[in-house]
Amino acid sequence: MDFKLLIAARKALDDLWKSADLRGRCWGSKRKENPHWEPSQIENPYASSNITLAVGDELVTISMSEHGRLRIHEFRKVKGTVLGKKIKTIFEREGLIF
Repeated sequence: MDFKLLIAARKALDDLWKSADLRGRCWGSKRKENPHWEPSQIENPYASSNITLAVGDELVTISMSEHGRLRIHEFRKVKGTVLGKKIKTIFEREGLIF
């Protein structure tokens, strides 16, 4: 996949990137391979290269669709999620303080 558009997006966000509370580049695999994920979830919506920014209680991840368009995922800080509960269970089992 050609990532020129994603590179241009990162450059366009440079001022916001520099002032964000959290920022990073990450990579998602195309298929979910973890046995803890639902079997019906085959394709990962965060596949490939991602730009992630957070300010306050909001987080945005930008990736590219399979058609080469920018895909924007928006999140707001919440509590009591299924994933959060799984992580807390793992931390408790491992004796990690949170």
